[in-house]
Amino acid sequence: MCWYARAFFSAAALAAAALVGSCGKGESVAESAAREKILLVGNAADPEGLDPALITGLGEFRILSALFEGLVTADSKTLQIRPAAAKSWKISPDGLLYTFKLDENARWSNGERLKAGDFAFAWKRAVNPKLGAEYASMFGVIKNAADIRDGKKKPEALGVRAVDDETLEVILERPTPNFLSMLINAVFYPLHQPTLKKFGAEQSRDSLWTRPENMVSNGPFILKKWSLNDLVEVSKNPLYRAAKKIALNGIRFYPISNVNTEDRAFRAGQLHITDSVSPIRLKSADESTLRHLRNEPVFGVYYYIFNVERAPLNDWRVRKALSISVDRKSIIDNFLRGGQRPALAYIPPNCGGYISPQEANVKESVAQAKKLLEDAGFGGGKNFPRLRLTYNTSEQHKPIAEAIQQMWKKNLGIEVELYNLSWPAYLDARQHGDFDIARSSWFADFPAPENFLENFHSKSGLNHSRYADEVFDSALDASRGAPTMEEKNALAARAEIRLMEKAALMPIYFYSRLNLVSEMVKNWDSNPLDYHNWHGVRLDPNGGNAK
Repeated sequence: MCWYARAFFSAAALAAAALVGSCGKGESVAESAAREKILLVGNAADPEGLDPALITGLGEFRILSALFEGLVTADSKTLQIRPAAAKSWKISPDGLLYTFKLDENARWSNGERLKAGDFAFAWKRAVNPKLGAEYASMFGVIKNAADIRDGKKKPEALGVRAVDDETLEVILERPTPNFLSMLINAVFYPLHQPTLKKFGAEQSRDSLWTRPENMVSNGPFILKKWSLNDLVEVSKNPLYRAAKKIALNGIRFYPISNVNTEDRAFRAGQLHITDSVSPIRLKSADESTLRHLRNEPVFGVYYYIFNVERAPLNDWRVRKALSISVDRKSIIDNFLRGGQRPALAYIPPNCGGYISPQEANVKESVAQAKKLLEDAGFGGGKNFPRLRLTYNTSEQHKPIAEAIQQMWKKNLGIEVELYNLSWPAYLDARQHGDFDIARSSWFADFPAPENFLENFHSKSGLNHSRYADEVFDSALDASRGAPTMEEKNALAARAEIRLMEKAALMPIYFYSRLNLVSEMVKNWDSNPLDYHNWHGVRLDPNGGNAK
């Protein structure tokens, strides 16, 4: 899942929070909210949308995981798959047929019973080419999904059916050992068909149904408020099937553009959880920062993508020269300072038990980069066109881009223009291929290498670089069809080697999940997916303060 960074945070929101915090007994906003069991979360960016079939960002997923629930969930400590909307399931001996039994207590927020048909409807909608869902490729393991996406079959042919109101059958194209893990992704959430029909969104991207006054959801919370540049607020859903496991009365998600603003908000007692930590704060961490700091490796990678439809980036030698001429460690040491690891390959270590082979690793070498550029006809940077490096507004992206800009100028003699876009404009530019080089990042939806590799498959809606390579596609397709995780990983290694040989992307660093968590927050567990199902999370106003 794209881990896009911060957008704009309303100064008015902080001012309002400060006013609230000044009322009554000298409590901070966070302490007052803790008494009311309202969690205050910094959440990177305004959500692009709240349609489960159409979101791609981590910030959006956090909100949707509070509003909706899929067939299964994952344990927040171990990531072990647990029952959710489905109370049980059976898998056929050949691994092709999954039969799910829905929890009889599962309800929509309007009181209607959750039915197996709600899943079948949502999945067929997501895979429909008319919708243009970027995550439609995740359905590729389900029977007929590929033909539906190619226009050869209708969405009704998808291998999912409601046997009755409480029984859902799913037929796969091939055995998929990690299929259950895939189902925690938002694109597999159910949808309330009458609501989407009412607002004309059955086969369209119309978002009226996602407004607070219109949305019907099945998760632990319901949408209370969505104010652009301000906050998204959710309140406890009393009809949720496992309401007793939800200790919070609500959550407020705040989009914050400036990491230093977020840091000040946390220290002033206006947030319980931040999205990130300022590198400056890490450099001179005081006792308060260390007490609240969480720093855990996660399955995430920060990288640049190339628009391979534009010259000279359609030449793998140019792309590789750009990649191997960069000193990744110096970027981490000078700008990030949070224990991140240089990304010499694309897939984070141990994701689904996978370790990138040595053959896939970038071998940094300015001398080799100069030779590759010369072989491509641009010796010493002569006649090399001025390219544009696009990134979204963030004080973290800018210094990284500036450092790489200087490295390319010093090491290769080429000029690159930095181009900063607002969050919506950045998303639009990526999706429409309106860039030369663009900042990107990916945070695993489920622990498997294919979840990363999928972004460069020629038929993937997430392939914004327009990279197309039959050798890579073939290796990835073979990995998808492998019957065991060991075989899948071995085949994924072939795909990653090919991807890195052709420098389809420029990996920069592997993420650590760095954020501040108030001592008032209990049972906020860390895991490599940064996945939270909200069960058991609670607030204790006496558990510490954020000052």
